[in-house]
Amino acid sequence: MTKIRIGTRGSKLALVQTTLVAEALRACWPGVETETVIIKTRGDKILDKPLGEIGDKGLFVSEFETALLEKRIDLAVHSAKDLPQRLAEGLEILAVPERADARDVLVQVKNKLPKAPVIGTGSLRRRLYVEKLWPGAQVKLIRGNVETRLAKLAKGEYDGIILAKAGLDRLGIIEREKEHFVFQPLDPEVFLPAACQGIIAVEGRADWEYREMVEKLSHRKTLLSFETERKVLEVLQADCSQPAAAYSVIEPAGIEKEKILLTVMYGGKESRG
Repeated sequence: MTKIRIGTRGSKLALVQTTLVAEALRACWPGVETETVIIKTRGDKILDKPLGEIGDKGLFVSEFETALLEKRIDLAVHSAKDLPQRLAEGLEILAVPERADARDVLVQVKNKLPKAPVIGTGSLRRRLYVEKLWPGAQVKLIRGNVETRLAKLAKGEYDGIILAKAGLDRLGIIEREKEHFVFQPLDPEVFLPAACQGIIAVEGRADWEYREMVEKLSHRKTLLSFETERKVLEVLQADCSQPAAAYSVIEPAGIEKEKILLTVMYGGKESRG
């Protein structure tokens, strides 16, 4: 029996995402066994500063890449928006399952925000949109996993916080916590998601003997969006130190044809095409 060791961060959301990948692997690969290997990253250890002040997106990935290259794990499961532009030599993204809801969500305790609300986020992109949508808002840093952020909101440290809907959905939080919080999804037309938000990426060694089995997990349209949105960030040379976003929608364009509707934001300026 083949055993696949899957590396993941230790948060509930990371473990749920890894379980989704492991279940999909076992469904398409009869007889395979999966083992979850928890790895703590530098980004998980530094929680009192914005990501842009402590490094790039590799904060959540470099330890996994080392473990892959040293063959301590066979695959690594990431939130695709956390991936750096360049992967370590010898590694590739082998699969991207179907994308979840890419929208951001404003989470509140009450239905109405005060006139000058305190909104929690550690993202420059989200900060920019918060200040645009709620003039007079005070943006306050918040880090930590989803449960930690909701606990801080419940204690009154913030009037609202911005979270990714994909994570809330995967954790079942909206249904479970609807009596305690108000969840307001934000239309991408006015609050553009981060590039690859809602996408899970499965990373592995380019020469791994079982890579073709993992590639079966990919969803074609999601893979196209993943590649398009990452290409935008590459062209813009955007990392955590700049407010940037890219969101693509794949639509039919005649018989056996499709078109990509792409919206890009950089430094507060949007372009659609």
